[in-house]
Amino acid sequence: MADLTSALELQLSEIELLGSMFPGQGELVLDHPATLADVRQYVDGQTDAAPAARLEFTVNLKVQEPQQAQFSIQCSFPHDYPETLPDISIWTASITRQRQTQLNLELSQYLQSLPRGELCVNSALEWVQDNAARFLDQASPAKQTSPVDTPSRTFARYWIYSHHIQSKFKRRDLNEWAGKLGVTGFYLPGKPGIICVEGGKERCEEYWKWVRELNWKKISLRHHEETELADGQAVDSLRKFQGFGEKVFGAHNFHGRNFHMDLGEFYQFLKEHHCEAIYAILFGIEGKSTES
Repeated sequence: MADLTSALELQLSEIELLGSMFPGQGELVLDHPATLADVRQYVDGQTDAAPAARLEFTVNLKVQEPQQAQFSIQCSFPHDYPETLPDISIWTASITRQRQTQLNLELSQYLQSLPRGELCVNSALEWVQDNAARFLDQASPAKQTSPVDTPSRTFARYWIYSHHIQSKFKRRDLNEWAGKLGVTGFYLPGKPGIICVEGGKERCEEYWKWVRELNWKKISLRHHEETELADGQAVDSLRKFQGFGEKVFGAHNFHGRNFHMDLGEFYQFLKEHHCEAIYAILFGIEGKSTES
């Protein structure tokens, strides 16, 4: 496939350029070096099998002013990049969660303004270098009450539908944010992607706010349930899921670009947790179990 070969050639050239710009140990970190070898073999015509996994890497930038801080810029290339935008997110321990969310939002807006078909990671890195100081230099806001600190009188369960969930960075964030907010549930990676969170209403609202600020092709809150707690009733008494994590059901081509889950197994999972009615709301059809 000529278009795929051309796109992957450009991706390799960009990674080589970044390697020359960030030669220090730990500055440019490939997540899966074997994937790079697979892409090179395909581009060089040594194999007809298109690489299944994406090229993913992290660039660690050090900013000296107004204070020394490290910013990790995590990149994941869709196979058709640069015709489509890469997944790029920033992580740093030097600013608050709210500022980090704003930083990623502004970076996403900047990337959206760039012309399609052109390599853009170096432009993104320059943008981070130019704007990092603005976020580091802001005075720390007064401590505000967090949804985690506020006892809720309403239990909620949110069902979120995404065009897909593939980026490992998004998957990491989904897990970390659930832990920080104390919500339970799960997410279903692949195409489509499903996220379920449950807990106090305020915490679910905050989780949904954080999630929708990420760069998505399409995402929506398909359904939400709310139950007022009776006197003495605890949020935990209404949970249907323990903990929070990724659920995989008979995935086809799980390491590829558009892997799909076995939705029959997913329906069975929902049934086991007494949530099978949500299937028709999410997908518009009645669910069928794979069990005979």
